[in-house]
Amino acid sequence: MNIRLLHEEDWRSWKAFRHQTLIDFPLAFSISMDEEERLSDQQFKDWITRNTIYGSFLEDQMIGSVGFFKLDSSKEQHRGVLFGMNVLPAFQRRGLAGELMTIVLKHAKDHVMQLHLTVVSSNETAVRLYQRHGFKIYGTEPRSLKIEGHFYDHHLMVLFFN
Repeated sequence: MNIRLLHEEDWRSWKAFRHQTLIDFPLAFSISMDEEERLSDQQFKDWITRNTIYGSFLEDQMIGSVGFFKLDSSKEQHRGVLFGMNVLPAFQRRGLAGELMTIVLKHAKDHVMQLHLTVVSSNETAVRLYQRHGFKIYGTEPRSLKIEGHFYDHHLMVLFFN
């Protein structure tokens, strides 16, 4: 297993990975499958080049991914956002999510003072993962997602590096 920073030429692997994880974990995304499928190949390339995204590979197959970006505004440049933390179901419960978190947090710590994320409040496994890495819940956004007539809350979480 190999974890590395994604580059523009990885866009096909990342697109296929996102497609599969959107099928497996629709609540982990604020985008729908229809919206995802309308994204252009260039949008995936741009996403990779604009952000810091790590992928975990088993041979040529991407099996996990996590991303980070720093906010642009001069008043918010001390803050970053963690996004897209996913591991394919067949590779869960092997410590891979923890490895991805460790790598992305090490990178983020060099660039921001605090890191934010949102997670569906009912995803207790993900909430525990984030808490194990030092994130704290600082609020809950009610009815943040609406999927097929059902509402889901998002926990707002933060990790302070200093």
